[in-house]
Amino acid sequence: MKKLILTFVTLFSFTHSYYGQKVSMGPEIGMNTIPVENTEIGQNYQLGHHFGGHLKFHFSEKFKLSTGVFISQKKKGYSSSYTSPLVDDLLGGFGGFVGPDTSGLDSLLNIPGLNTDITETTKGITSEIFIEIPILANYKLKNVNFYLGPYIGILLSATKNEEVTTEIPALDVLDLDALGFGGFASFLLPESGTETTSISGTDGLRSLDFGVNAGIGYEMNDLHFNFMYSYGLLDYRDDNEGEDKETLKLFRVSIAYLFDLTKKDKESSARFN
Repeated sequence: MKKLILTFVTLFSFTHSYYGQKVSMGPEIGMNTIPVENTEIGQNYQLGHHFGGHLKFHFSEKFKLSTGVFISQKKKGYSSSYTSPLVDDLLGGFGGFVGPDTSGLDSLLNIPGLNTDITETTKGITSEIFIEIPILANYKLKNVNFYLGPYIGILLSATKNEEVTTEIPALDVLDLDALGFGGFASFLLPESGTETTSISGTDGLRSLDFGVNAGIGYEMNDLHFNFMYSYGLLDYRDDNEGEDKETLKLFRVSIAYLFDLTKKDKESSARFN
């Protein structure tokens, strides 16, 4: 937060001294709506926060430039699945050493129609917090503003919430205890079920995000209501290991209160003259 305040103050001090007669400034707060994954019934969305300080430079009545410093939360869903034969998993538990004779179990599992695989499915959502600085060209038509421009984001922190589900269909059909393999199997095999974990850290994630914002807004005196679409251009991972490119995308609704610094300066000057 100290870095955010320092960056904003530095940016404001420079721009106000240079554009002192044509600057408005104020807080902005909003909500990100983030598509995290595709499901059988459609896109799954989650919410994230967005807040910070907004600067607007007025070059004319119609043309302006918006920037600022914001804290923005972005998310991305991921999934993977790994399947291996049940007997191979048992033998693998010995690290290549000779273990108990599993030929009886192998022949027992060789039943037509019986699923003898172990499937481990991982589903997770990465939640990332960025310092974001946009540079948006504004065109004003009556009370409507149109926005377009790039942004850069610096990763501050991240959390991965993950579910790992293990399925062993054969064990739902066969009683290995009754067949004499119970203790052996329970020692080497994972348990069926779902395990949930939460991991904090930015390992494996790209520290820099870069993309494009486009949007529309409505201006009512000092209040600005904005709707924005943000499209990232970089893969959110450090190394996608040959997988398809995955970028950070979101929709944003925000409200800003911008006060005219020129008016404030003129009022202050008038008091002392």
